[in-house]
Amino acid sequence: MLCYVMNIVMIISYFAVGFEMTLIITLSLLSLLMLVESIARIRFCRRQNKISSKSSRLQKSPRVSIHIAICNEPSELVIKTIRAALQLNYENYEIVVLDNNTSDKKLWKPVREFCNRYPEKVIFKHFDKLDGYKAGALNQCLKLMHPATEYIFTVDADYILKPDSLCKAVAVINGTDAAVVQFPQHYTLHHERHGLFNELEHFFSGYAEAGNRSLSTLPTGTLSMVRVESLLSVSGWPTDSLTEDAHLGIKFLSEKFTTYFSNQILGQGVMPGSIADLRKQRHRWVYGNTQCFLKFCSLRVQDQCKLSVFMQLSAWVNLLSFPIVFSLIYILAEIFTSWQISDWIPMLILSQFSIYVFGKLFLFLSNSKNTFQYNFKAFLIHLALSFEMAFSPIMALIGMPASFVTTSKFASVSSLKHIPLRIPTLLFMMTMLLFAVGKTGIAMYSLQVSLLFLLSGIYLYSEFTPKSINQLKILPDENSHSRA
Repeated sequence: MLCYVMNIVMIISYFAVGFEMTLIITLSLLSLLMLVESIARIRFCRRQNKISSKSSRLQKSPRVSIHIAICNEPSELVIKTIRAALQLNYENYEIVVLDNNTSDKKLWKPVREFCNRYPEKVIFKHFDKLDGYKAGALNQCLKLMHPATEYIFTVDADYILKPDSLCKAVAVINGTDAAVVQFPQHYTLHHERHGLFNELEHFFSGYAEAGNRSLSTLPTGTLSMVRVESLLSVSGWPTDSLTEDAHLGIKFLSEKFTTYFSNQILGQGVMPGSIADLRKQRHRWVYGNTQCFLKFCSLRVQDQCKLSVFMQLSAWVNLLSFPIVFSLIYILAEIFTSWQISDWIPMLILSQFSIYVFGKLFLFLSNSKNTFQYNFKAFLIHLALSFEMAFSPIMALIGMPASFVTTSKFASVSSLKHIPLRIPTLLFMMTMLLFAVGKTGIAMYSLQVSLLFLLSGIYLYSEFTPKSINQLKILPDENSHSRA
């Protein structure tokens, strides 16, 4: 719809005022759109959650099935996760471990051997080939679980649950009528990774908590407590998007179910092991959420719920693809044409980068749960990943194929070549051209913006140096970083 509106405006403007003025009007509208989007995002995330964490005193222990879907995961990592799940102080539960599409038997056979030691508690199943991404595996878990199961608790292969996690999760969902209750994805702390830690945590402290106002928080896959009755009523996990968790939340909302977020920390996982893995993960999130957004557009839900879902699905999305493309067009026009380009055009392009930067800066700094230093580091991490978050939605919109790629958490090394340089390089080229044509004031500002993006990329690299990678391991809970 945005593209249609922009095209209509450009066509009318072209015949009315000419090409250059049409371009200026288009860029001005895009700047206004980005400003409105930034303000709306800030307002949404700053809205205080008026719904306190709900919990009920358990009169009985409803049966819970913990589902762990794995694919090409290190066996030691998975076994640690299962071992922690076996030590929960909850009576009526089982663990279903399903491995699929793992060709290396050395990865999944040790897991099967470990699971076979606990036949009364753990079910293990391996599939050489299984379609439907992670959702296909989770749907197979549904077929393997005990028929008396009331709740499903999804856990990723790298999550170490706290002993009381299941008791707390059941108490919370019993206190609501929600189809799913999502808990925060907490991560093992590495002192070199404060920026990434807080950038990932920002989604839950901002977007997920704000979603509670309309009882429309979307699940995020792991640490999701799902009501079996509700899940079966929507035919299980959806298999036609890369983010089956968010898609499931949309299906629940379309059927008038409520979804809920509880800020209780139930376990901790491991962050991506390299810049390359982090960028792949972010691409999958953005691509999958764009798929979900396209499906959500055709549904009828309340306006407040629509806003909440839109904000959550677009949490990792930005509109920088527009100024990036226009920057490239400006550079090519300056080099290969004799057209006298108005100063307004580069100024408006840079204004779009500025609106994005300052909007994100204010969004992260407004998080009162952490210090200025931690929030600023999170902002730099987010800024460094801007290119992936700008063009992955376009890939989904035009139907470019994408596959579900699991994120490696170990044995990865980041080098200088992994520093994100696309945006700073483009802006630096624009800066040099502006200097060359005598637009010194605009060029100086362009240089500052390019240096900020470069700084963010360098900082991202500093959190993924080989020294940091070598320290990646599951740490005891007492070393974890509190969200408070």
